[in-house]
Amino acid sequence: MNNLTKLEKLSDAAPPVLSTGTPAQDGRRLAARTLKLPLTSGFLSNYGVVLFLLLLIGLFSIIQPNLFPTVANLQALLSTNAIPGLLALAVVIPLAAGEFDLSVGAILGFTGILTAQMTIHGVPVPLAILLSVLCGAGVGILNAIMVVRIGVNAFIATLGTSTILAGLNLLVTNGSTLFQGIPASLTAVANGQLFGLNLVVYYFLAGALILWYLLEHTPFGRFLHATGLGREAARLSGVRTNAYLATSFILAGAIAGLCGALYCARIGSANPSQGPGFLLPAYAAAFLGSTTIKRGQFNVLGTIVGTFLLAVGITGLTFAGAPYWVPNVFNGGALIVAVSIAALVSRRAGDTS
Repeated sequence: MNNLTKLEKLSDAAPPVLSTGTPAQDGRRLAARTLKLPLTSGFLSNYGVVLFLLLLIGLFSIIQPNLFPTVANLQALLSTNAIPGLLALAVVIPLAAGEFDLSVGAILGFTGILTAQMTIHGVPVPLAILLSVLCGAGVGILNAIMVVRIGVNAFIATLGTSTILAGLNLLVTNGSTLFQGIPASLTAVANGQLFGLNLVVYYFLAGALILWYLLEHTPFGRFLHATGLGREAARLSGVRTNAYLATSFILAGAIAGLCGALYCARIGSANPSQGPGFLLPAYAAAFLGSTTIKRGQFNVLGTIVGTFLLAVGITGLTFAGAPYWVPNVFNGGALIVAVSIAALVSRRAGDTS
């Protein structure tokens, strides 16, 4: 019991100096390093990303005063980025456990098509959404079996799953977009309004609140972070690391399945190419989030800030007349910057230890 208590405290402390391991372990440890150095401590260090977000909002409000700082734009930002934000929260769960799940984007795409097909053929909307969530969880179970039971590298396992789902998308849709016959009752699930905001925004807020409580205020969250910080040490201390790791894949898959159903409802259609484009922004938001609020740890509040930093940046640049290729460059650059910051922080810690 004494060792287990120490392990719970470990999840809030800085991990040891990075050692060579799998890419997922190294990535998790890079983000998990929490420094207490004069140069990187204090308000600016912990809330630099938040301040940068506020700076971007102020800058674009000055550049485009008639477009950016408007209620309509705020509503559009929240509605458009609720589903990407929810998917970013999904990837936080396996990241907290020390692994990457590259299949969440493909799950979103596949369950979106599944939702469309079911509702077109008369399946009630609530049942169609539930089945899509269960389908996502099923893919998560498959990922968990490959990674936890068989021992396949998470990168390879989830990448393979993504490729399979991409093929199934083409099989189910015959390569065409599904839109005829999608009932209005499905689109109303996401696009109905409450207090001037689309319902999908409230789903995002509810999911964020639940996940924040789960990761920050329950033993599950503490042991999940402990699994990511040092799996072998956690196992020796009595934590069922395999169970927590498997659960992280299942939860991520279930949330991605919900995102697919909501995305289909949001746009009123489904096409075989949707899904993979959500993956990079999700990871960019998660890694940006690991550099703010709870610096050095993947966290819900930071991920929300990262999500809307990307959204504000892309929206502001679009209003300023940026070309169509800017979003991809912006998202990719944000991911590189976030991971680089984590690496530099970790290296500085190693130099001082």
